[in-house]
Amino acid sequence: MLLNPIVNKLQSLKKIITPSALIILDDDVVKTYTNPNSEFSDVSANENAEAILDLIEDNPIFHLVVPDPTTLITLNPRDYRNLRFESGKRAEAIVIKTLGHRMLANMYVKERVNIYPIRIFDDENEAMDWFDAIRATEA
Repeated sequence: MLLNPIVNKLQSLKKIITPSALIILDDDVVKTYTNPNSEFSDVSANENAEAILDLIEDNPIFHLVVPDPTTLITLNPRDYRNLRFESGKRAEAIVIKTLGHRMLANMYVKERVNIYPIRIFDDENEAMDWFDAIRATEA
């Protein structure tokens, strides 16, 4: 009997690989991990958003973004928008490891803080705990 929950969990995981990221759907959480030594631009952000929209089939999701420290982010956080993707987010967490990424993430958060809950974290587990706290308030 113990094997069934493990098998069911593995069956619920889905992934997409784009030129700029590995995207994993784990139940109601979409985890976006940017590729090392790559550029993350407005174009690649839109490619990822469209791939995620195909994956989630209009279900509301929590979005976890984990940029690799070596990813060059050229996305303009003030100008980039994918309204369809943003409207489906229950919350978004960004896990930051570098000062440059933190500066860009702070601008990104300021532009979206009134649209949906969004926070920056140092640790992926803390971000997942925050999602759990939001789920608890929605129940």
